[in-house]
Amino acid sequence: MDKAVTLMEIWATLLFFLFVYELVRTRQMIQKRVGTLLSLIGTAVTFTVAEMLLTGADIPLWASAVILAVLSISAAAHLTYIIRMQLNEITLMSIKECFDTLPSGLCFYRKGGIPQLVNPAMDSLCKAVTGQRLSDAESFWEKLKNAELPESIRGGEQPMISLGGKAYSFVRYEAETDGEPIYEIVASDISEEKLLNEELRTKQKHSAEINRRLKALNSTLKYVIMEKEVLQMKVRIHDELGQALLMAKRFVHDKESCDRAELLDIWQNSVRLLKSERRENWQKPYFVNLQRAALLGIEVIIDGKLPEDSELIPVIDTAIAVHTTNVLRHAEGDKVFICVKEDEKSYEITFRNNGKPPKYGVKETGGLANLRREAEGIGGGMKLRALPEFEITLRLPRGEVSEEALLWHTGY
Repeated sequence: MDKAVTLMEIWATLLFFLFVYELVRTRQMIQKRVGTLLSLIGTAVTFTVAEMLLTGADIPLWASAVILAVLSISAAAHLTYIIRMQLNEITLMSIKECFDTLPSGLCFYRKGGIPQLVNPAMDSLCKAVTGQRLSDAESFWEKLKNAELPESIRGGEQPMISLGGKAYSFVRYEAETDGEPIYEIVASDISEEKLLNEELRTKQKHSAEINRRLKALNSTLKYVIMEKEVLQMKVRIHDELGQALLMAKRFVHDKESCDRAELLDIWQNSVRLLKSERRENWQKPYFVNLQRAALLGIEVIIDGKLPEDSELIPVIDTAIAVHTTNVLRHAEGDKVFICVKEDEKSYEITFRNNGKPPKYGVKETGGLANLRREAEGIGGGMKLRALPEFEITLRLPRGEVSEEALLWHTGY
C-alpha cells in the first residue's frame, strides 16, 4: 500500500512539472487562451492531488489513479501539440532561437541606449572590443561611429573594425514602434569581401601601372617614328645636295654637259631646305622623357634651365628617366622637383620628389649604377641621400672637362 502511494506521489509530481513546462512554453508561443487555461487547470489539479497524497488525505487510490491517468493523457496530447507547433509554425520562441543563431550581430535598443534585444554574436563582439557586455548600445554605436576603439578601421555611418584577423562592418537603422523610435545595429562579417576588395585594388593598381607604361611606350614609339621620318628627310636632302655638287662639278669642267637652269633650280631647293630646317618640340632635348613622365602621371617641376650641352644631355636624360621610374615604383609619388644651379665651371642638378623616403637606405643598382657610370664617364659625379627625403645630386662639367670635375665624385 505504501509503495503504491509513493508511486502515485512521484507520478503526480512529474505531471505537475510537465504542466508547468507546458504553461511556460504556451505563454512563450502566444498560444490561444484555451491552451493556457488547460495548462493552468492541469497544473492546479496535479498540485492538489500531489499535496493530498503527500499529506495523507483520505482519498481512494483508484480515484487518484484515474485522475492522474486522465491528466497524463491530457499533458501528452498538449505536449505533442506544442512540439508540432514548434516544428511547423513561426512563434516568438522560434524567432528568438533564429535570432540567437544568426552569424550576424544584432541589437535593438530605444533612446537612452538600453538594449531591448541582443543576440550572442553582437554581445561577444562588444565584449571583445570593449571588454564588457553590451549594456549601453548608444555609447557603443558612438564609439564605433567616431572610430574610438583600438580595433577601428574607419568610422562614419558604416564603421568597420578588425578583430582576430576578421573584419566587421556595422550599420544602424531607425524605425518606429508604439510611437517611439527604435534603433537596430547590424554587424556583418565582411572578411571575405575585404580580402576580395584588397585583391581587386592590387590588380587595379597593377593594371593602371601597366596601362601607364603602355601609354609611355606608345608615346615613345611615336617619337621614334618621327625621328625615322626626319632621318629619311635628311638622307633625301643629303642625296639632293650630293647630286647638286656632282652637277656643279660637271658644269665647271664642261658647261655644255648640263642644263644651267636645272642646276640653279636644284641648288635653290637645297638651300631653301637647309635654311628652313628647325627643331620641333619633340626633337628638343629631354622632351621624350618629360612626356613619358607626364603620361605616367608624374608632374616634373624644373627650377632653372636644363643644360643643352651635347655631352651632358644623355646623362641628364638618363637621370630624368631613372628618377621618375623610381618615384612611381618605390616612392608612390606624383611630383618630381629638378633644381638646376650653375657656375663658371659646372652644373649642379638636384632631383627630389614628394613620395615616401626609402625605409632601408638606397642601394646603387640598376638605373642608379648606370647613371653614376655615365656621370663619371664625362668627368662629373653623383651623390645620393635617402633621409629625410630621397635626393640625387649631379655635378656635371661645363665646356672642357676640368681636373676639379674629375675629382668631384670623391670628395664633393
